[in-house]
Amino acid sequence: MWAARRTIQAGKSVIVLEKRQLGAGASGGFLGALMPHMPDRWNAKKQFQFEALSTIGEAIETLEADTGMECGFRRCGRLIPVRNEQTLADVQRRIDGARQNWPGHTMKLLEPPLAQSLAGGWLAEANAPFGAVHDKLSARVNPRAYLAALGAFVREHGELREGIEVASLDPERRRVALADGTVIEAGEIIIAAGWEAYALLAPLMSEMIEKDGPYANGLPGRGVKGQAMLLEHGHSDERHILYDNGAYVVPHAGNRVAVGSTAEENWQDGPAPERDEFDPANTDFHRRALELAPSLRNAPIIERWANVRPRNMLKGRGTEPFMGKVPGYDNLTALIGGFRIGLAVAHMEPIG
Repeated sequence: MWAARRTIQAGKSVIVLEKRQLGAGASGGFLGALMPHMPDRWNAKKQFQFEALSTIGEAIETLEADTGMECGFRRCGRLIPVRNEQTLADVQRRIDGARQNWPGHTMKLLEPPLAQSLAGGWLAEANAPFGAVHDKLSARVNPRAYLAALGAFVREHGELREGIEVASLDPERRRVALADGTVIEAGEIIIAAGWEAYALLAPLMSEMIEKDGPYANGLPGRGVKGQAMLLEHGHSDERHILYDNGAYVVPHAGNRVAVGSTAEENWQDGPAPERDEFDPANTDFHRRALELAPSLRNAPIIERWANVRPRNMLKGRGTEPFMGKVPGYDNLTALIGGFRIGLAVAHMEPIG
């Protein structure tokens, strides 16, 4: 949707083809955590994500002004409890890294009882015996409101066709074949279909896959399933994101709190797995969230969500975004979010 927005703003005619409906993929959930990688051991991926997180507030503000719709963005900050003394050396290294690599943003250690005072009872004292790491770069957004605003912009200035499945791409002849047999001609083609982009890309990258493998199932990436829950809980909108060892607690406006998440690598094993089917046996993240924030223990569950995120094997270890020209094709671009950071970097220009 950001690709469509940028292309429309560049004065080009745009058609967006959506297989299901807007928000049917991993971006249509409700967790909405926009959190940076740790600022030590700096690399190009971390720099790109930092630039994205630094600019996303302004990008969303402009989108809201263009559409008159709110996206639920707030730079709420994040608290990570420090559970043992041995971790303090890592914390100091990260604080030093933030000082060097996060211009304009800070990370610091809040020692008890200061950490608990800042958390206001939000972070359980027992979970932070050595304080909490606090950063002001982390933010939250309401993913569904965010997508709705992008969709409204595209519908007004371009064309969004939902329920249309792309069967194959022919960038050399500048054609897109649909599942119903229709062929659409396009000067430029952008594929931004999350994990389902890999099956479309594989036939175009067979030589590269054979040369540079190994790739899972002969594809340049795979899908990893995640789950989350949305809770109802009265709170001020000044709460921080809580994060600890894969457990997220993300406070949203309207007395909503999202908790997550999971990472199921083998979700397609077994009989007829569904990408958006919630697995009630895989909810340890909920238990850990309640340990982090005991005030949520009686919070009713409003909604359960599951879907699949992309893990790119095109670059690195599967956590980096692929945002650029597909090798060998000048008029074919792939925009596939990095594992767990796609929502934060989607507004950025392609990087290759």
